[in-house]
Amino acid sequence: MLVVILNDDSMQNYINIVFSAVLPAVVALAGIIIARQNEKLKTMRGLLSEKKAKVYADAFNLFYAILKDVKANKAINDKKALNNMMDLKRDIFMYGSDKVFRSLNSWLLLTNSPDKTAQIRALFEFELAMREDLCHGTKLNLLDVAKNLTQNEEEARKLLN
Repeated sequence: MLVVILNDDSMQNYINIVFSAVLPAVVALAGIIIARQNEKLKTMRGLLSEKKAKVYADAFNLFYAILKDVKANKAINDKKALNNMMDLKRDIFMYGSDKVFRSLNSWLLLTNSPDKTAQIRALFEFELAMREDLCHGTKLNLLDVAKNLTQNEEEARKLLN
């Protein structure tokens, strides 16, 4: 039987050798794990951003499709519009920012109001909230949105007052 007797110096050397061999491996493994988690997080954020952009685009498309039908005096398919609105509400709840969600609710609460100006303002605020979320800020205001819609400054001002 071979018995190795280690004194304090040789024990310390043994620990130093093991520690110096294991520590870099542990650090490298931790680095790989962190890098993978960061990549997963980045991918998930990208997917969320893409989904959010699609939801917001669908919202704009819905509003402008209805606007085109109104301007062309075409009948609006109420069942289809209701289904689209339900999908929009669900998707905004799932993917929209808190500000977008709240501005949608504000607009929806005013849809049966006799105050058409308040309805229009709330709709424009909802549109601006989506734009702000997508573009990480915006310098546009309600009047800018109204002018885009009416293509007339005076009509835009009347629409908002």
